[in-house]
Amino acid sequence: MGERSAPSAFDSISVTEQAVLLGVAALARDGETPAQTHEVRKRCQQHLSGLDTEVVGTITEADVIRSLYRLEEAGLVDENESTKTSPTGKGRPSYTLSVRPDVVYDAVADSLRNGSSE
Repeated sequence: MGERSAPSAFDSISVTEQAVLLGVAALARDGETPAQTHEVRKRCQQHLSGLDTEVVGTITEADVIRSLYRLEEAGLVDENESTKTSPTGKGRPSYTLSVRPDVVYDAVADSLRNGSSE
């Protein structure tokens, strides 16, 4: 994991993107990365269901895909080419965290972090 300028990158990402990033961080913490978009979405749904307040609505797979592209541009996640293929024969990208999970937990909005086990 590279050490990039995470705090400044966090300033430009939305709450939904932070929720997706938190999902990738949780997967990384549990040794489950690289992860594909459907795995990230499932983790986000699990995390958000544990929050007392509704910070973001339901996160769709399209939301996760858009967020992962944006997070990659911000230098917070890395896309990896996967050896797994979809039913149409296309490669399915997977994602890893570009920063340490604790950096993510420290930087995301309190309203999102309260549902995590950290």
